[in-house]
Amino acid sequence: MTMGRPTSDTGITGSLWETILQELVRRFPVCLSSDEFHYFPQDQTTSLDGHVWDDFSPESVGELVTRLSRWASDLSEAEKSAGNIQARIDADMIGRIVRTLNDQLTAVCFHETQPTFYLTIAAIGLAEALEAGPEPWRLRIDGLPGFLDQARKNLQHIPHLFCELGLEMIGKLTYWLRSMDRWGVDLTPALDAFDRLEDYLRQAPLIQEFRPAPGVYARIARDHIGCGMGLEEISELLDGEISETRQLLEKASSVLNPGKSWLETFAEIPVPAFRDGVAGLYRSTIDHLGRHCLQQGLVSCGMLANCPIQVAPVPDYLSPVRSAAAYSMPPGHPPEGGTFFITDADDSASAPKDWRLLTAHETFPGHHLMDTHRWSLCKRLRRHIEFPLYYEGWASFSEELLFDTGLFQGAIDRLLMAKRRFWRAMRGRIDFDIQTRKKTLEQAAAFMTDAGLAPEPALAMVRRYTLKPGYQLSYTIGRIRFRRLYDRFIGNRGSPAEFARHVLTEGEIGMDNLEHLLFNHQDNIG
Repeated sequence: MTMGRPTSDTGITGSLWETILQELVRRFPVCLSSDEFHYFPQDQTTSLDGHVWDDFSPESVGELVTRLSRWASDLSEAEKSAGNIQARIDADMIGRIVRTLNDQLTAVCFHETQPTFYLTIAAIGLAEALEAGPEPWRLRIDGLPGFLDQARKNLQHIPHLFCELGLEMIGKLTYWLRSMDRWGVDLTPALDAFDRLEDYLRQAPLIQEFRPAPGVYARIARDHIGCGMGLEEISELLDGEISETRQLLEKASSVLNPGKSWLETFAEIPVPAFRDGVAGLYRSTIDHLGRHCLQQGLVSCGMLANCPIQVAPVPDYLSPVRSAAAYSMPPGHPPEGGTFFITDADDSASAPKDWRLLTAHETFPGHHLMDTHRWSLCKRLRRHIEFPLYYEGWASFSEELLFDTGLFQGAIDRLLMAKRRFWRAMRGRIDFDIQTRKKTLEQAAAFMTDAGLAPEPALAMVRRYTLKPGYQLSYTIGRIRFRRLYDRFIGNRGSPAEFARHVLTEGEIGMDNLEHLLFNHQDNIG
């Protein structure tokens, strides 16, 4: 299987990308080492010496913003003068990364408002160093007080909501850190720095408004997330998806349980039985999905062997900012595997009724398959770039691909699929309504409760979503965009496997670029 047609980074775009990436790695080593921060590219840091923590000081941010503006101009010129479609796509991808980061640092200003942003960096940076060994652990612990004290100075416009989430995260993170008695490293200065940050948050003047300005949210949705459309069109798409999936739910319910609502039917679907704990259930499901993808030509035997998937619980200290299930692959070429994070992994835990579709979303043919292809690309610059709409849209659409390739067929599967689409559209709707000031947090939680979610997790969900404005749009809007391209491709006598290979072997190039390659430049497809 071809792993990407472009074979090298050449010309001004490739050279400029190396400069940009080196500068970002130097300033933000942790942000670039993780896929947690979707507006940053990703890169594998080679060592933990030098700048072991990210530098968001006003001086650093100011210098970078000046360079980002200059790079954006250079990339615009490179895109205009590109000699072929692949070179134009490269310049477009990098330009979007540069413009998004500039906007995030100057208009969204997450580094001035979100304590959880710094605490997430701290958690990921410490976990990374713990895995790397004694010296990286010592360096990260020694540098942590300076990083947290910098965060304290930078956080000058803190919303009340973000302060509460930060305090919750500090408690869980310090509890974890106190248990890390490794290699005789003194943790006292680091713990004292956490205490100083906590004291500051408890005493700092807070503001009520946590949402970006309306015009900024419109740019986030259109450009940063990648929806490529205005707020009115996004609203119409969300409403259409909610209406369509409600009908699909009732139709599937009428087949399974005539006379009862879909919520009643869903409640009666049995939970899966398993012998080896919920983690074992997920591992066996991953194996089953991997074999199916192998039969469909989506993966090779070598990929299955060389890129394994671990199943692990979501770290407790990340629970305030991370959803119940998530996938993560460390940057690196060639890829060496990733981790499927689940809320509960012990033997007494229970799995959700849609565990197979959830596993498909996170592993095969969803996030793990896409990340494995991306980090296997011959063209270096496309390995590092991930766009929310493309990433989450593919994973959401990939669940449906399993129906088209014959793995899922029954009425229960179709009800579960419709429910997942419905919930993603509802999440996008509350993201949209909160950020456009149509709903308060309490009203958004009640909206989710009316659709079947318990009140406490509903409120926790909407509070967490405020930290990443627009991100919940990427699931539904991305799925719709992929579905439209897929239906058109199949209508031209393509196969599901061919469509998937075309998507996966180009990198996350953006929906418009993918459409152009699929239907206007077939000779340029990898």
